[in-house]
Amino acid sequence: MTFADLGINDNIIQALEGNKITKPTDIQLQAIPHILQHNTDLVAVAQTGTGKTAAFCLPILQNIDPKLPKIQALVLVPTRELGQQVAREFFLFSKYLSRVFAEAVYGGAPIEDQILKLKRPTHVVVATPGRLIDLLERNALSLADLKYLVLDEADEMMNMGFKTEIDNILNFCKKDITKMLFTATMPTDVKQIIRENLRPDFVEIRINAEEFVNQKIEHQFMVYKQGQKLEYLKAFLLERKHQRGIAFCRTKIAAKRLAKQLAGFEVTADALHGNLNQEMRDKVMRGFKKDRINLLVATDIAARGIDVKDLDYIIHYHLPEKSEYYTHRSGRTARAGKSGLSICLVKTEELEDLKTLESDLNIQFTELSIQPKIEKPSAPITIYTNIGFGQGFTKGNLREFLVEEAGMNMDDIQNIVVEDNRSYFDVPQKYEQQIYMNLKGFKLSHRNLKFSLDAEKSKRNVY
Repeated sequence: MTFADLGINDNIIQALEGNKITKPTDIQLQAIPHILQHNTDLVAVAQTGTGKTAAFCLPILQNIDPKLPKIQALVLVPTRELGQQVAREFFLFSKYLSRVFAEAVYGGAPIEDQILKLKRPTHVVVATPGRLIDLLERNALSLADLKYLVLDEADEMMNMGFKTEIDNILNFCKKDITKMLFTATMPTDVKQIIRENLRPDFVEIRINAEEFVNQKIEHQFMVYKQGQKLEYLKAFLLERKHQRGIAFCRTKIAAKRLAKQLAGFEVTADALHGNLNQEMRDKVMRGFKKDRINLLVATDIAARGIDVKDLDYIIHYHLPEKSEYYTHRSGRTARAGKSGLSICLVKTEELEDLKTLESDLNIQFTELSIQPKIEKPSAPITIYTNIGFGQGFTKGNLREFLVEEAGMNMDDIQNIVVEDNRSYFDVPQKYEQQIYMNLKGFKLSHRNLKFSLDAEKSKRNVY
C-alpha cells in the first residue's frame, strides 16, 4: 500500500519522495487513515523508530487550513531535541504545500525570541510542556483555534514528571479537539492520562503488540570479570572502530567518568549528562551527528528525545532501572527497517536481571565472547603540574580532582607531593594520555593547567 492509497495528497507525497520515503510503515498504515477520516481520539503504542512522527505529521499537515493563520495543531514533546526534530519534519513534509508554518518552542533558549517568532503566522506549534506553560501565562499564544493535540513520547514525558504541566495545558484546550497520544510503553501514569483526558470512544492502535522491542534488534551480553569492565568495553569498541553508538550509564557522574576514562582511546567518546548547559549539550550532539564522535556516553534522562540516524549499537554499561528504559534505549538503533545491536555488560550475579528483561519484553539474549587486552603492570611515571598549595590544593583534594576530572581511580594515584605552586604524583604509564586529554586547557585560579614529565623544567615553571 502506498501513501496515495492512504489518502495523502500529491504535494505531500512529492516532499516524501524528495526525502526518499516511499513506503508507509505499520504505524503509518494504521494511524494516517484514522486521523484523516475521523475526529475520535487516538492512542498509538509503537516502538521507538517506527515512523510515528510522520504518522501524525502527514495527516495533520493535510488537514491544516493554510488560509487561517492561527495555531491549529499542538505537539507536546519531552525534550528540546525531539521538538526540533518534529518541527523539522513538519517543515520538510510541507515543502510543496501552500504556506503552512510550524514553530518549535522549548526551554534553554531565550523566550523573547520565541515570542517574536510566534507573532508571525503559525499553524503548528511543537513545544516542551514547561516552555508552553510559560508562553500561555504570558498570553504569547492562543489555543482558541486548536484542532489537534498530540502527546508524543507520552511515557517519556511522564517519566520526566510533566503530568501536572500536561494537565494544565489540557485545561487551556477546548474539549472538542482531537487528542492523540503516542507512546512506546504503557505504564500506569500514561493510562491515567488516557483515562482522565481522552474521550471514552478513543481508538487504540498497537503495532506488533507481542513485540515490546523492535524485532530487528539483536540482544547480546558480555560477562566481565571483576575490575575489568572498562577493558571489556574497549575490546568491544575496537571491533567496531568505524561504527557509532550510545553507551548508557545510570547516573550523570558515571557517564561523565566513563567518557573521561575513554579519553585518548582509539574510539572517540564524549558525554551527554544533566550537568551540561545547553550550549555544551548542542556542541556534543553536533559532534556526534557529524561523525566526529563515535560513542556518545549518556544517562537515560539526558538522552531522552535525541534522534540520531544509523546507530549501529547500543551499550548498556549499566543495566536500566526499569524494563521500559531498555525499550527506549534499544529503540535508538535498528530504525527505518535497519538492523541493530543492543549489548549489556553484566557481572555473573546480574544474569538474573537479563532473564527478567527477556520475560518482560519478549526478547532473547545471546552471549558475546570477547577477550579483552589486559595490559601488564608497567613502571609508574611521575607527572608534574603547575598547581599546588597556592591554588588551594592538598594531597587529598588533588587526588579527588584527578579522579573527578581525569577519570582516574583513587588507588592508581600514588606518592603525591604538593608544593607552593607545583605538585607531582605517580600513576601507571597507561594513564598519561588520559590525563593530558582530559585536563588540556583546564583553568584553575586564573592559571592554565600544565603538565610535564621533566622535573627540572617544572621547577622553572617550564612546561
